Amino acid sequence: MVQLTATRRGVIVGDDDLDAAREQFARHHVLRLPHFLDDDLLARVRDGIAHGTFTPREDKDIAVELCLEPGRALHLLTFVMNAPPLFDAVRRITGCASIGCFTGRIYRFDPRVAHHDSWHDDMAAGGRLIGFSLNLGEPYRGGLFQLREKANHDAITEIANTNPGDAFLFRIDERLQHRVTSVEGDAPKTAFAGWFIEGVFDLHKLLGDSPS
Repeated sequence: MVQLTATRRGVIVGDDDLDAAREQFARHHVLRLPHFLDDDLLARVRDGIAHGTFTPREDKDIAVELCLEPGRALHLLTFVMNAPPLFDAVRRITGCASIGCFTGRIYRFDPRVAHHDSWHDDMAAGGRLIGFSLNLGEPYRGGLFQLREKANHDAITEIANTNPGDAFLFRIDERLQHRVTSVEGDAPKTAFAGWFIEGVFDLHKLLGDSPS
């Protein structure tokens, strides 16, 4: 299990089983990370979300969602996700190039609105190595992450990441596409999604900028 924990000593990454994780990722291009955030860190992030503001966001022809404005929750997650031990663990699991930084956003899919995320590959932005998604809300229905090969649309890997604090990694490659299906029922989906990226690490810039 790979678990991220924030303590008085800093950010700790438990990585006792990276060999099995590496094999799983190589075979399926995704890796589940149960209990990725410890309960204390999850509670602090969710408190920040409760005091934040969501605004509508459209990503060209790809997605329509609500996005949390930069604040305490996003800054906390950005800080801990840029821990060098985490970069090392991700490189060892995925075999990706050297990671310069992690950047992401907190978004929400409301089942009462036509929020959606269409098939895409994340290649257009450049520099994105590995994708990541973390559930921050209560369990929900629908909102499935799906990954497929461009050459074989029937080969779909599907993840229902509905437990609070659970996360997963996924491969970004020109041969692959991914999307998130619409949420059903009454409960919204609230998640932190982003990318491990090549380049120079500048934490001050990340904490000051809105993710793209």
